[in-house]
Amino acid sequence: MNQAVVIAVGTELLFGTTLNTDAPFVSQQLHGLGISVLAHYVIGDNPRRLARALRMAFEEADIVITTGGLGPTQDDLTKEVIAEYMGVGLVLDEQAKERLDARMASFGARHYTPNNAKQALLPEGCTPFYNSAGTAPGFALERDGRLAIALPGPPHEMERMFAESVAPFLTGRSHKTIYSEMLTFEHIGESLLETILLPIIDGQSDPTVATYAKPGVCTVRITSMRDDAQEARQAVGETAARARALVQDFLDRKKG
Repeated sequence: MNQAVVIAVGTELLFGTTLNTDAPFVSQQLHGLGISVLAHYVIGDNPRRLARALRMAFEEADIVITTGGLGPTQDDLTKEVIAEYMGVGLVLDEQAKERLDARMASFGARHYTPNNAKQALLPEGCTPFYNSAGTAPGFALERDGRLAIALPGPPHEMERMFAESVAPFLTGRSHKTIYSEMLTFEHIGESLLETILLPIIDGQSDPTVATYAKPGVCTVRITSMRDDAQEARQAVGETAARARALVQDFLDRKKG
């Protein structure tokens, strides 16, 4: 498994009232695990649209990671949609219930409402990821070569759960290493820089080369995904050296 799609769930993300910081964080972590991210989706709290997004995501990737929609309210339906998509039901997870009871008791709540209790229900056969920073557990559910991972939406909960549970779970599932290097060039526009680098951009496969424009500078990202980490670093290093040489040769000819 080495290709993923990240789905951020929450109508507040579509309204722009909440910034989607979850997806960039997940992408960075997956990159370090040798898993490439093919797309980011943002979906409102709508089960029909989330189900459609899951279908689309699994058409191009073997891992789908969702953030958000695991809480106690009626619009928190991520796990229900994933369970239905995977063809399983929801069952009570005793450890999740014990942790929920303890956390609610720590808030001084001897009893809590039924909508809170649903957080202890998880898809049958999943690997639970218990939440050390909140009440809603996450999980991983794998069926027929498809892996769905559901994480809570609040960034401090999601980031801790990823570090404590998801990273160890995913480690070793990808046998690839992704290595990138960024080059920065000043006083060259992006279109000119791309033209200079066409000898290494045209027909590229691995490493890949992409240019980005920023105020006053342009950057070039060179990335390789290989079975061997040293091979990836070497391939990127060689391409970076070619890129620097092409730009320097252009500058020298311009001066002359």
